[in-house]
Amino acid sequence: MAKHSTKLMLFFSGTAVIFLSGLCCWFTRTFGKVHITQILWHIEKAGTIKGFDEIVIIDLIKWLCICSALCVCWFSAVYGSAVFSRLCGRKAVNRTSAKADAFLWACVLLAGLFLGYDTFNTFSLYDLVKMKSIRYSEENDFILNNYQVPKRADVVFEKKNNLVIILMESFGTKLCVSEKEKTAYIPKLQSLYPKYQHHEALVSCHATTYTIGALTAWFFGVPLKLPLGIKKNTYGEDSFLPNARSVFDIMAENAYACYLFMGSTAEFAGTDSLFRRGNFTVYDKNYYSQSNKIDENNRSVWGVYDFFLYDELYEKYLELRENEEPFVLFLQTIDTHFPGYCPKDKEKYGDIRDSWVQADRLLYDFMKKMERFLETDNVNILIFGDHLPMGEFSAVNARGTLFNLFAGRAMPEIPKSKLTQPVNPMDIAPTILQAAGAKWNNDRFGLGVSIFSEEESFSQKEGKENLDEKLLYYSKFYDSFF
Repeated sequence: MAKHSTKLMLFFSGTAVIFLSGLCCWFTRTFGKVHITQILWHIEKAGTIKGFDEIVIIDLIKWLCICSALCVCWFSAVYGSAVFSRLCGRKAVNRTSAKADAFLWACVLLAGLFLGYDTFNTFSLYDLVKMKSIRYSEENDFILNNYQVPKRADVVFEKKNNLVIILMESFGTKLCVSEKEKTAYIPKLQSLYPKYQHHEALVSCHATTYTIGALTAWFFGVPLKLPLGIKKNTYGEDSFLPNARSVFDIMAENAYACYLFMGSTAEFAGTDSLFRRGNFTVYDKNYYSQSNKIDENNRSVWGVYDFFLYDELYEKYLELRENEEPFVLFLQTIDTHFPGYCPKDKEKYGDIRDSWVQADRLLYDFMKKMERFLETDNVNILIFGDHLPMGEFSAVNARGTLFNLFAGRAMPEIPKSKLTQPVNPMDIAPTILQAAGAKWNNDRFGLGVSIFSEEESFSQKEGKENLDEKLLYYSKFYDSFF
């Protein structure tokens, strides 16, 4: 009986290691290196399964099937020698079985140790341990000591510029699939750099390396952090950081009409809750489905392809440009999300590179159509990559910079001295506000410093690693945003 219990324990221990290893492999292959706080936020706080890509789910099922097959092999390895021993009834075989069991236990323990070490590093678990272990003090609360937002009365619009803001999903200034590769996948967009403004060193910071985290930084000038000091988090229930001020709150207060275009469902990762700030009218997969605008030509796994969204965006611009009411058109692309989505007739490589080439073509064509309006209309276009590529190509792109472009005759100029200084997604918040024509008593919003300002970003002042650590540190002040 004791021997049977040992075998059972060995089998279940090995099975646990197999499934956990499989899940980790699938996760890193699909999303790349992900910080533990991002995982916890998605698991505990947001309804992220809503609108989730079915290809990713199918891929997970395949991985689970592979793990199940490995478990069958593991069962044979654990119980095969015991069955053989009973059939032969030999003590020598029993001794061999005991040695085999010892070997299998050693394999399980080594695999478990490797899994633990890999998980600890891949998901930055050390950061969570460090964050929990440091004793809080107001002196070390970086957000408390540096957070600034203008009062409502201090914000003045000398002229209200219309804005077109485009979020390029998982998009860097240089995209590649290997270290030695020299293929240019976005040559059309790179050809626009001399014509329009482009910053050379836009880089992610802590808690902005995924879409909803980056968007939080764009809205509030602070990263997306877990509120560890309070009992309940209202992410995804009402709105993000209800007690914090958003740049789009200011836009709404100044009579801007705001519109969001996205090809997936706005419920994904709580996006609909975030875009309640600014009173955005949302055109997403659900809207287009209810309006019978999705057909075989534009339907994608997420909802609709980006080419359809660019057409919708352009048509909306033509409609609104004749009105006196100021507006913000916000387009959130999706095709370049890993593993990449592209219409069949546009495929060349058979992987994410097809979506990069397609994104290059679509955005370039949109900018060409908008060229005449940029010369005559009161409109500024801001384009930013939300984060670098995920999945199997995340490591090779990890040191890259985020794509960005600034176009419009009313667009403020980026100081030459700042073009190569590192800036981060939090800096986009005051940048958006100034691109709309707003002025206040400084160039700050949240922890962001406008890219148009002579003042250095915290990425420049602190350095990337030091800034990331200070943003990781628990902040009681941040909890007050809830």
